[in-house]
Amino acid sequence: MTDQPPEDTPPTREERIAELADKLCRSYTYGFGLEETAQDDPETAETHRDAAEHLLDWIAEAPREDRRAAFGRGWERGREAERKAHAREKARLEAEVAELRQERDPDGLRARIQDLEHALHGWDTLLMGRDRRNADAVPDWKATAADYLAKLVEAQRDLAELKGHQPANATRRDA
Repeated sequence: MTDQPPEDTPPTREERIAELADKLCRSYTYGFGLEETAQDDPETAETHRDAAEHLLDWIAEAPREDRRAAFGRGWERGREAERKAHAREKARLEAEVAELRQERDPDGLRARIQDLEHALHGWDTLLMGRDRRNADAVPDWKATAADYLAKLVEAQRDLAELKGHQPANATRRDA
């Protein structure tokens, strides 16, 4: 019994460094301890040991309230950084959604195309007597020309009646 230290003995400096290095390693390597990390990546394990050795003196010298305040400041900075990151991501996503929702119309091309289609429809209706909007109805140009000629002859007759004299080739209409 005399060769075992009493249970109230505080841990040695090396034990405290090993414990702190293990905690640091677990927090930075997704739960892997110092021994597992030393097997896979000895340089990283040594970096954790060096950091633990450097931080151990600072932790021992800092009073408990100072450690709590430092932790609280770090926690708040982390939360603020997370809020800023979320705000940036939200702004980026909102901009992307707005861009996707807007119609792609460089230089007003759609409006110009609609204007040209409207003009073409008017031209076809006025001069050709056809309606492009109804693609199934393709009129016979001879029938259209005969219809326009009949309307012209009728208009000439009406004009002649209004003037009071009949042209030589006009026939009387039975009313």
